[in-house]
Amino acid sequence: MQIKDEGALTFPGKLKGDPNKRPRAKYCRFQRDHEHDTTNCYDLKQQIEALIKQGKLQRFVSKERTDPPQEQAPRRENEHPRPPIGDIRMIVGGITAVRSSKKARKTYLRMVHSVQLTGSVPKMPRIDNPIIEFSEDDARRLHHLYDDALVVSLQIGDYNMHRVLVDNGSSVDILYYPAFQQMRIDRERLTPTNVPLVGFGGMKVFPLGAMTLSVTAGDYPQQITKEVTFLVVDCSSAYNAIIGRPTLNSWKAVTSTYHLMIKFPTEYGVGELRGNQIAAKECYIAMLKMEDQQQARCIREQ
Repeated sequence: MQIKDEGALTFPGKLKGDPNKRPRAKYCRFQRDHEHDTTNCYDLKQQIEALIKQGKLQRFVSKERTDPPQEQAPRRENEHPRPPIGDIRMIVGGITAVRSSKKARKTYLRMVHSVQLTGSVPKMPRIDNPIIEFSEDDARRLHHLYDDALVVSLQIGDYNMHRVLVDNGSSVDILYYPAFQQMRIDRERLTPTNVPLVGFGGMKVFPLGAMTLSVTAGDYPQQITKEVTFLVVDCSSAYNAIIGRPTLNSWKAVTSTYHLMIKFPTEYGVGELRGNQIAAKECYIAMLKMEDQQQARCIREQ
């Protein structure tokens, strides 16, 4: 808090709520109250970020700033993307430890070593306005007959996110709170929103907030990376996330429920994202079990 003497910070007023219910072990020197530590203060971080962008506090940046920069340096042309740091496969309660993938690290090291030996990455031809089409060959891998939902895996942030439902009928992109917790993102980073969602069992659900994350779809180099704003929702679901029309439109994506596939244009041709029939069936069974449990609770409460 050496920067407090600079005169650039705007100190907030007292926190709302009962001060007796706040944890006494944590104290924020910026808020001057007990609720969280100074290093985890969202308001302080926001002001510091704004001051740095204005060219102020430069003498503090190199020695005091510990947060990673919000904007990553642009990836060089044809450079292979950084691998994810973990996988989120199933929805579980609470914060769970995410295992690091040794296989992913070894694969990445082999790739880096190969690039160092050759000195360059092979050039990929750019393709403008590729034609998107589906054929029977795209459906041959599927188990027929079926009526499965389109459930895919995406890289969201630094994680491989499995059990992601692609829903053309959804006007928003949803990230369920248990998956959000597994990503180890501070809840204070959520942007508040008071707009309710309708469609969860006919009830209104108020999101916990909004969060913008980088989403990558497809296999390199026919892949696409976009910033997606998710609404974080705390309610029961067999899915980790829902990709709706906003993202599908930004990808210029074409979906086919018959082929259980998404296709989208990239700089190097048409990218593909295949649905997982096993995951779709597992989610369907899990949702039926949740419905049975909900009905059982309603009967007991009557």
